[in-house]
Amino acid sequence: MYTHEFSVLPSDSSCRGKIKLRSLLDYFQDTAGLAVEDIEGTTTELIARGYAWVLTRYEIDITGELPSLDEKFFVTTFHDPLHGYNTLRAFRVHSHDGREIVRAKTAWLLLDVHTGRPVKPIAHLPEITSRDTENIPPDFRDIPDFDDENILLSVNFPVRFHDLDYNAHVNNAAYFEWVFDACPVDTMTHELISICASFRSGAKLGENVTLNFAGDGEKSFRVKIMRPGVQKPSAMFACSWRSV
Repeated sequence: MYTHEFSVLPSDSSCRGKIKLRSLLDYFQDTAGLAVEDIEGTTTELIARGYAWVLTRYEIDITGELPSLDEKFFVTTFHDPLHGYNTLRAFRVHSHDGREIVRAKTAWLLLDVHTGRPVKPIAHLPEITSRDTENIPPDFRDIPDFDDENILLSVNFPVRFHDLDYNAHVNNAAYFEWVFDACPVDTMTHELISICASFRSGAKLGENVTLNFAGDGEKSFRVKIMRPGVQKPSAMFACSWRSV
């Protein structure tokens, strides 16, 4: 397992003094990058080799009190590349005194950038099995689609320049930020306890995406993100909240 220490900076703190969801996801991505930097190279080096990672699934469970401004915490990550075309990567967040705060699990495809098709990681990046590997269960929570008559709320978001990643598609953390901001709960009196996502196609700069929300109980929601002119959802989310 690979572990890195972070501290909640003022730019990463919400108005409630806790780390923002998007900042936490950015820390996860940074930790994963550091963990594999001397195995498969940096992002630019990997692309120069003709490959790119694409996220397909994400599950996050907040099991403790999120870190506060100036508080130090640890992010630990490990991966499991033995799932055919899929590589799974898990994250754990612990406080400085060892308390678990967050558990997360992700699934990735390795794409050949020239063909745009997935390839088996072990065949093309055999070095990824060299360290920080552990078995990760391949099951993810199902997020069923829903019909238009079940929509509680629709919110539009324009894709902005700073939503994009190195591949010129919307970064996964931006989707989570959209869902968090548009969810029909009072975020000043509620906090997120779990959120999961299934990614199917990437939104691009200039598109105006629509977030459709359906209720799964008083404080649980499913969300589908629709791109203009595309019939199937670009991404599906499920999230649950609690009062604070």
